[in-house]
Amino acid sequence: MTVCSDHGWQKRGFDSLTGHTFMMSKENKVLKTVVKHRTCGTCKWWRRNRPGVPVREHRCVWNHKGSARAMESEAGLQAIKDMIQQGTPVGIIEGDGDNTLVARLERSMGLTVKKKLDKNHCIKNIVKQLYDLRNKKEVSISNQVIQHLHKCIKYIFSKNKGDVDGMRENLQALIPHQFGDHSLCHARFCGYKRMGNSEKYSHRSLPYKAPLSDSFLRDKLNVLFEPIIAKSALYTDLGSSQACEYANRAAMLKAPKHLHYGESESLDFRIQATAASINVGRKYLSEV
Repeated sequence: MTVCSDHGWQKRGFDSLTGHTFMMSKENKVLKTVVKHRTCGTCKWWRRNRPGVPVREHRCVWNHKGSARAMESEAGLQAIKDMIQQGTPVGIIEGDGDNTLVARLERSMGLTVKKKLDKNHCIKNIVKQLYDLRNKKEVSISNQVIQHLHKCIKYIFSKNKGDVDGMRENLQALIPHQFGDHSLCHARFCGYKRMGNSEKYSHRSLPYKAPLSDSFLRDKLNVLFEPIIAKSALYTDLGSSQACEYANRAAMLKAPKHLHYGESESLDFRIQATAASINVGRKYLSEV
């Protein structure tokens, strides 16, 4: 079965006390939720106010002793174990570029699972590198150029699904094309070649509708895109974890990040309520 997976934290960064994972089907239904807690309110109060006295019996929510960063792979591992026990084997996981879960599945369970990268995460990571390049004083690249490259990258990813050679060749031609070098371009994607090498061709989305001319910028962009071109085969078979991103946004409405629900079962109930709302709609309220 193919599932998409994503982990969310109740606090930005990697020092959050709580986190949750959604496992969703391709039909955008929640299959499994796992909530991780690094603390328990009752345990903490008892140790602070009753030192030396055994903590009273209660339903302790503390179920994670590692770092907040390790929550994602541990919660994913637990979710897949539970799904297999319930008779739902997982063969493909779609998500971000973190492969820790896949490694842990193979090491702990001897389970080989295929990982598909999320298309939006891949594009965002590339564009983020472009904005980081813009912040360097010695490099001159405008927002207009970055937005144009962003559009081109999305187009290349969309038009070369399953075509390893086409993906690699179009990524190799992307930067030279912006500088007026069309020797690597395919006529399918290049207006200059479709017009028969006409000098009347203009780059409509670039500044002044003219090709870029900064050789230093070209060298920097070539260096930036080298690892991207080397991994071009990965981009021909991308998945999507947008359903999980939507679930995380919905969870934030029931458990806002500025409020702390992670020291009790309140957070678990709110995550489960989010899953019920996604799966059956608001009528779940009258059926609970």
